Amino acid sequence: MKSRLLFPHRFRLFGWLLALPGFVLGYMVVYNDYKIPGFGMQLREQSQLFLPAYENFTNELALTLVVGGLIFIAFSKQKLEDELTANIRLNALYWAILANYVMYAMFLITAAINNVLQLRLIEKAIEVIASGFTFMTYNLFTPLVIFMARFYYLLYKRNDEYEIKTIKFLPNKPYRLIGQTLSVAFAVMIIAQSIKREDITWLFYTLPLPMLIWVFSKEKQEDEYISAIRLEAMQLSVYANYIILLIANFAFYSTDFLFVMAFNFVTIPAIFLIVFHYRLYKIRKPDVASAKSNLNLL
Repeated sequence: MKSRLLFPHRFRLFGWLLALPGFVLGYMVVYNDYKIPGFGMQLREQSQLFLPAYENFTNELALTLVVGGLIFIAFSKQKLEDELTANIRLNALYWAILANYVMYAMFLITAAINNVLQLRLIEKAIEVIASGFTFMTYNLFTPLVIFMARFYYLLYKRNDEYEIKTIKFLPNKPYRLIGQTLSVAFAVMIIAQSIKREDITWLFYTLPLPMLIWVFSKEKQEDEYISAIRLEAMQLSVYANYIILLIANFAFYSTDFLFVMAFNFVTIPAIFLIVFHYRLYKIRKPDVASAKSNLNLL
């Protein structure tokens, strides 16, 4: 199983040259409210609630530099790109996505306890962790940071090891059916409540969790070729997610971008499921056609 869909090795240096100043600029924007003078344009005749007439693009530039740079660093080829490296990349992607959504689940649980029971335990910590805006902001790039940390840690370990432990996916039964059933049920309720113009916030925020159960459940026959398809589907889902994010970064502002940040939690598992099952359908299609042909001959 070899990795595809990777940038040339030299793009890694280019990624660092983008990401480092991006993080510095982002820090200045978030904590010092810094704006590059004159780096913006007039979008409205007059200011509205949460919508200033003049939009400064310093924040958008910082996010573009950070995300673009991390993508190049994370998905550039190594000097030695072999089957073991591909296994390491799949392992790191698996843990990055899983760890990110574990933190997301903890965020939802903490927010629910804080809002429903109105507890104020460790007040300052809860204010930081349960702040939706803060969490969504960091979530824009944390999957890539976790992936890089895991990937380069495993590359360092490979000096002493010549194989990576097999990734532990959930058993096919009953988890795959549970994930599918809950994902479809949540999606139907979201559509139904949207038509009725009812509040869908809690449904939308919890939708990624059953989707992740589906994503990390084994197929009935899980082999090395299926693992290769998983790797490509995960890479494509991350690429597509961040392409959508970067386009939205310059297309939506203020409160509109908050919706994009919330939608960002759903896109990785959703795109993965679409790509993965489409690829499975394509490889299994010849078998279906062959079976029909054999039936016709009989």
